[in-house]
Order: sequence, then C-alpha cells, then structure tokens
Amino acid sequence: MLQELILTNGRIHTMDDNDTIVSSVSIESGRFAAIGDNIRPRGPDAKIIDLQGRTVIPGLIDNHIHFLRTALLPGHDMRLLETAFSVEDALNVIRNRAHITPDGELLSAIGGIHPNQFSDRRYPTLAELDDAAPKHPVYLSISNWGPGATNTLGRELLRNQGVQVGDDGTVAKGEDTVAAWEALSALHSYADTLRQTEQQMDFALSMGLTNVFDMGGTIPAGGWLDPATGYNPVLELMREDRVPLRTRIFLPVLDTEAELPDLMARLDYTFKEFGNDILRVTGIGEWLIPHKLQREQPLPDFYTDSVRAVAERGWVYKQHLISLAEQKEHLRVWEDVNKSVKLADLHWSMDHCYGLDQDTLNRAIDLGVGISSHSSPYLGDHAQPPGNPPFRMIMDSGIVMGGGSDGARISVMNPWVMFYYAVTGKNYAGDLINPDQTISRKEILRIWTRPQGWFCKEEKNMGGISVGKFGDLTVLSDDYFDEQAVSDDEIRHISSVLTVVGGNVVHDAGVLGVNTKEREAVPAQ
Repeated sequence: MLQELILTNGRIHTMDDNDTIVSSVSIESGRFAAIGDNIRPRGPDAKIIDLQGRTVIPGLIDNHIHFLRTALLPGHDMRLLETAFSVEDALNVIRNRAHITPDGELLSAIGGIHPNQFSDRRYPTLAELDDAAPKHPVYLSISNWGPGATNTLGRELLRNQGVQVGDDGTVAKGEDTVAAWEALSALHSYADTLRQTEQQMDFALSMGLTNVFDMGGTIPAGGWLDPATGYNPVLELMREDRVPLRTRIFLPVLDTEAELPDLMARLDYTFKEFGNDILRVTGIGEWLIPHKLQREQPLPDFYTDSVRAVAERGWVYKQHLISLAEQKEHLRVWEDVNKSVKLADLHWSMDHCYGLDQDTLNRAIDLGVGISSHSSPYLGDHAQPPGNPPFRMIMDSGIVMGGGSDGARISVMNPWVMFYYAVTGKNYAGDLINPDQTISRKEILRIWTRPQGWFCKEEKNMGGISVGKFGDLTVLSDDYFDEQAVSDDEIRHISSVLTVVGGNVVHDAGVLGVNTKEREAVPAQ
C-alpha cells in the first residue's frame, strides 16, 4: 500500500454538508489525511497525481447488489452491453470482447439488458452475431427467463445440450430459456467463477464503484449462491490478496420451520461483523424467510421469532420489500419486536420499497429504520404507481436513505444507469415510468455515497470524503455536475478514468498518465 498519495489540481466534490469542493486531497495509510488546496507531501516517497482539472467524487457504494452471484453467469459476461443503445453499439462490444477472449469460449449477457434498449428495438440477428464473433458462441437473454438470442456456434452448443433453438438463433421465453440457462451453467467451472469474480470487480471499479453490499441470491433459479459454498471463491481470492473492491456480506436465510435451523446456524456460528476493511460479514439479508413465504398475509408466526432472534443478537438486517402490502405486513412484525428490542439501534432497513406510501414511510421513521431505494425498475415497463420507488417523497422525509441497483440478474450493475433513472424517471427505452418522483444529480450521488456507511454500522469509515474515512474516490471521465456539457442521456456513459481504494490505484484507464503498474489488490487492513 502506498503510504502517502496526493491528488491535486482537480475539482474534488467531498459531498459534505456544505457541498465543499477542493482541489487536493492526501491519503495516508489508506485514509484521507488532508483535504483542501495546494496540499504538499509530508514525506519524500509520496506519490503525486495531477488530476488535470478533472471532476472527482467519493467512491460509489452500492448498498444492495447481488454481486458475487454474477460470477456464476456462464461464459464471459459482457457488462458493457448495459450501455449499448443500438445494435451496432452492441456488436462493437461483442467484437471487442471476442478479440480478448480465447477462441471457442462463450460470450454472454444474461440479465441487465433488454432488446428494446437498442434503437432498433431488437437483439442482433444470428448473422450479425456470427460476423461479430465468428469463433465464439454468443448468448444474450433478459435474465434466465428470456427471450434469448444466439449465433451459429451458440445454437450448436445449446442444441447439443438438448435446448430448443430456432433456426434463426432465437430461444423462446419461458421453458426454453430456463433450459438454456441450466445447460450453459452446467458447463461453468469453479475456475470460471474465480475468473469472473475478478472480471466483475474490474468492471465495477471502472465505473467508480469502490464498495458493494452483497445480498447473495438464494432463489434456486438463475444461478443461485449456495449458502454453504457460494462464498468460497471470494474467500480464496481474499486469502491471495486479489480482492480490490470493498465487499460487505449480508447472509440470506431460508427457514421454513419454527425451529429456525438456518437462522440459528448463522447466528451461532457466523462471526457477527467479522472481517477486515476490504471484506466483512455485515448482517442478515435480503431474506429472513423464503420469497414465497414472505409475501403471505399474514406472515407465518415463525417470522416474528426470526426477527426477534436477529434483533436480540444485534445483527444488521436488510429486508427485500417490493409491494406496499409486504411493507405494511413486515412493519407490523417489526413494530411488535420493537416493544422489547429497540430497532433504531440496529441500523435495519427496508429495501426496494416500490409503491411506498406516506403512512408506511411514517411508520418506518417512527421505528428508526432506514430505506434503501433502488433504481432497478429501469428495466421495467410500468409507470408509477405502484411499481417504482418514490425517490422524492423518501428524500424529503428526512429518513436515512441509501441507494443501490439490485443488480445484476434483474437489473444493471452500472451505477450511472441507475443515476440516469433516478434523475429522469425514464426506463431503458426512454419511456417515462416514474413521473413526479425524480431527484437531482447531486441528490442521487449523495445517497450513493454519504449515508451508505450507516447501513453497515461504518459511518465513521465510509461515505464521502473527509479526514479519517477510507481513502476511496473516483476520477470521472466527464463532469457529471455540468448539465450543459453532459446531458441526462449522457449520464449513462460516464465512467472512471482512475479509481482509488484505500489509497491504492485499483483502476487506471491511462488518461492521466499515472503509469501505474498492473493493479494489485488492496491488502487487508
């Protein structure tokens, strides 16, 4: 780790209460040491980076993402397709990935895309995919339920696995795309998972993400993260100092019986808030009972016992809540448990909260819980209400509000696409689906930075740029704050030219002439 790093000659947005902008910061031993103008090195070995007037923001934090699960996506995942908005754009992404991928290996994009995001309102054809990647099977799909599209080599691969594929390379939505998913996943090895974990971290860092709150993913479809073995790859990489992205683990629970065997195993045998500054077990979430049961009205009695056990043990808890009915019913249980264990001390949150109304929001405020409000409906078609988050209402209430993507199987991973949705209310196709609830560019950036530490009990360590906090920041490709230079549509194309985690340069696009060596993982602190 660099002992002293100074970044100077920039426009550094600290995201503090006064929206202070400075030209320089220094990072020592992984934390911000000085913030201001014309900061000078304290030692002879300090590394100085000239920002050349570029805009800098705190490292982005996604507080609800199924990140580790994306390593189970078969083949070589092509995240850059999230910001391809024409068929030709998509083909260029595929060509570029094919150029750097060994011949014969699968190129895929499963989840995070929609054919109607392209101006042509369609997937590339079989012939177009053949031309872009003649030596690779290619498979594209809206998550594991489709519809899907493939090329000649992909069609051959899928048919050999017993999957129905049209002569034109189309895979029908439903059973056929589920079968395609299962067939391709069966070819995915542990070595592939390790490789893809690192590639996904590289992508996240290239977008300016420096911290992800991983929600696992335990629905047994679409590449579920096995509760027993699913964390082995990231633990192996951590032991080898190959994890450059801060990761906070939330452990899902799937009990279906009153004895709570899954939950009690977690509470009894998992070290609460154990880890280091890079990888840490943080809490329980986003499930405390299976998805099917959590939508019941009323909730099963053992859910109350589960909530009480988590509260009494002092764990952080994030709960997936989609519909208003779910929100109201879960709050009923939380309010009952709150009579004996004050939830305000535990940093619990309601996550997603689409269609939230003012009465339910007031109940959450009274309990002292937070809300993680997500932009994942970007890939949807339904106008609000009831299907989208009321950003404006939540923000104006003063409740602790964080942000996330719910990526990357049913949503995108790219945070700038999520910002676009919050600012415009428009979906992948440019249709306005969340009117009257948009927020400003600065507001969505704030909820993805400043308050995020609250949701993992690390307010003193993360969120914003201030002395003593983690030295995490990103230097932007474009000035996000300049609405004349960067239109709303162009928000989606912003990326990071330099990402720093704990004072280490972990992504360098080569724009600033930093001449960093091949990226090394951030050592555990």
